[in-house]
Amino acid sequence: MKVVAIVANPEPNSLTQAMGNALLNGAAEGGALTDLIDLNSEHFNPVYSLEDRRYYLEQGPLPADVAALQQRIVDADVLAFVFPLYWFSMPAVMKGFFDRVLCRRFAYLKGGVPGVLAGKKVKLIVLCGGEEETFRVDGVDQAIDVQICQRTLRDYCGITDIEKVYIDGLIMGNMDEDIRKELKEQLFRISVMGRQLVVGSSDNEQRD
Repeated sequence: MKVVAIVANPEPNSLTQAMGNALLNGAAEGGALTDLIDLNSEHFNPVYSLEDRRYYLEQGPLPADVAALQQRIVDADVLAFVFPLYWFSMPAVMKGFFDRVLCRRFAYLKGGVPGVLAGKKVKLIVLCGGEEETFRVDGVDQAIDVQICQRTLRDYCGITDIEKVYIDGLIMGNMDEDIRKELKEQLFRISVMGRQLVVGSSDNEQRD
């Protein structure tokens, strides 16, 4: 099994990166191969360019940076998108990953037919300052579910095993003792989730 975490936060030592690494560490303990794609530290350009457009229209080659990232996720069994909630959506660099890397003739084919990502598992790990319950009643969660989970990942990419996980109630820069204890518990929870991805998959294979 291979688990890939794609993280988006400009701070290299942020909780976003810590959550991505916790998931991968848990998966690695279970025996999985892992890869962390840190979009900011790898200087990924999220802007959909004329080169991307020409590839979409079959008038030019796939951009080299996109091809390299596609190779890192094509054989993954699990993709985890880990990002803070910016203006009730994903950061621009993560949106650019969806725009450029999950492109036609890879994530989906003409007519919206699913491509090479069909059948994979996806975890959306969303870090936010507000409370999860608030997002679930005011439409934010529904927007993420419809736009990302249903229309993009399920309908176009053929991914049906999708789970959203909120890490909520965060205050940027607040690292007092209670906060550190709570974050340690959250990191452990995500690590356990990573290990269960591998253990659960092995159990299913044995039952089959």
